[in-house]
Amino acid sequence: MQPKAVGSGLRALLVLTALAIGLLTAWGALVRTTGSGLGCPDWPLCHGRIFPPLSDLAAWLEWIHRLLAASVTPLLALSGLIAWRRERRPDLYRPLAWALGLLFGQALLGGVTVILELPPTIVAIHLAMAMIILALVLVAAVRAHAPWASRPPPTDLEAVRPAAAAVRGIGMVGLALFALALVGASVTGSGASWACSDWPLCTGGVLWPGDLLGRVHMFHRVLALGVGIALGGLALALSGRREMPRGVFYWILAAFALYIVQIGLGAINLRMGFPAALNALHLGLAAAIWAAVVVAWAWALGEAQWAEGVPAESLRLRNLWEPYVTLTKPGIVALLLVTTAGAMFIAQRGLPPILTFVYTLLGGLLVSGGANAMNNVWDAELDRRMHRTARRPIPAGRLGRWEAAVVAALFSVAGLLILWTFVNPTAAALALAGWVWYVGIYTMVLKRWTPQNIVIGGAAGGFAPVVGWAAVTGRVDPMAFFLFALIFLWTPPHTWAFAILTERDYREAGVPMLPVVTGPRAAAFQVLFYTVLLALWSLVPVAIRALGFLYLVGAGLLNAWLLILALRLWQDPSRAPARRLYHASNAYLFFFFVLMVADRLLAG
Repeated sequence: MQPKAVGSGLRALLVLTALAIGLLTAWGALVRTTGSGLGCPDWPLCHGRIFPPLSDLAAWLEWIHRLLAASVTPLLALSGLIAWRRERRPDLYRPLAWALGLLFGQALLGGVTVILELPPTIVAIHLAMAMIILALVLVAAVRAHAPWASRPPPTDLEAVRPAAAAVRGIGMVGLALFALALVGASVTGSGASWACSDWPLCTGGVLWPGDLLGRVHMFHRVLALGVGIALGGLALALSGRREMPRGVFYWILAAFALYIVQIGLGAINLRMGFPAALNALHLGLAAAIWAAVVVAWAWALGEAQWAEGVPAESLRLRNLWEPYVTLTKPGIVALLLVTTAGAMFIAQRGLPPILTFVYTLLGGLLVSGGANAMNNVWDAELDRRMHRTARRPIPAGRLGRWEAAVVAALFSVAGLLILWTFVNPTAAALALAGWVWYVGIYTMVLKRWTPQNIVIGGAAGGFAPVVGWAAVTGRVDPMAFFLFALIFLWTPPHTWAFAILTERDYREAGVPMLPVVTGPRAAAFQVLFYTVLLALWSLVPVAIRALGFLYLVGAGLLNAWLLILALRLWQDPSRAPARRLYHASNAYLFFFFVLMVADRLLAG
């Protein structure tokens, strides 16, 4: 159960601290937009003096920024000390301690920013830390006020679900706002602000420019549009929630109203050539919107945790977020990302460009997670009839179907946009093809229609390494087709072993998986057949001299291991051999890609 409010002194101090941090953030925006970040070229002094020259405006702006940062430190330290020593409230002093630690890191990062002359990456990290510090202090301030304590606490888990859904929804919008701010900082730092001189489209009425800076600029606009729609939708959803306190709705409504002003200000800013005052106001409004969303989120979280007779573990923050994580099937996503990363190393014959590597994996994570989430949405009724899947978020009632569909769509679109903007169109198009194959062809059609569903549908997983290959090369080469076919042939033995293991579930749900239609022994023979094909296909790179001796030895050992397990399953098509083959096939694929990467690196 969430504790009640603390004394008025600490409440006022926390509000003052939050306002000071907000002012510090806004002043930092003014410093950045006026180009005054190097007004004091040394650190911690300014031109070797305590006070800057009177006639140097840029130096004074930067000096005041440092002074504000120094004044925030004692406020934050005093708040944490009172929460710890007098109030004995871990839920208050822990976020304040984190904020204080980040504030010291922020000061050191400011010094690095000056020394390295404001590199764009450091500037974005500097802004991210400022936003996190503000959020931590606001969370502590909301907990200190405890507005939920004016209402009777809920007494069962069902009554907590609306607040838990609000925590997730507001949290998703908050994360999107955070990402938007960082992208905006990158746009400014990289010089992409001038890449599109028209509004709302890019220069010359182009929707999506071909150059990188233009794509980054338009990505910021598209993300801003998406965040605005999400914020408006959230306000609309909360307006009809009578079980939620009106204060949460009003904070989100305020954030949405400020956001509308922010969009208009962004357009005016572009038309007027980004004057420093408007630019600073634009960034200050962003901080205010962020603060409003954080307050609403902290209030909703307190409302969810203000409960009696409900297991405390079920109300922990990680468990409130758990349905979103489970929805994406993280185990499957992890294996797909291994194949994507492996393909990038193989194509590059070494470490790929680090930003390309990061953006490809991030985009792949979101697209594959979104596809898996959409699979959960479509199969929700089916999952309710299967013992193995009945505890998934939608059939278990931890997540609404519409909420899950929105999350799936957001993840998918965001991932595709990241790939298109920061990697290349070929990688994005291939990721989209994999999404359509898995969701549209396998999930919606083949799964319920034919026992060969997984043979055709298995091609969806084959797109992951092809995306990685295209991310590095910009094209699809014969080696990329080999990787695609490798996973295509690996999927039937892997999936049918699992289907033999869970045959009863599929039978009761009416899903025509091969073991249900033909029986386990016939399915086990098909597993052996495809394992033989997989072993033969894996030798193709040696035949065309794309991979060498290390790969040949390792592939021989891995294939022998999997063939022995497949033969044992055919001899005894029961649960134990099926389980061994299923788990072994996961390890087989992982080590196969590690082996290919190692062989390429040695050859390179």
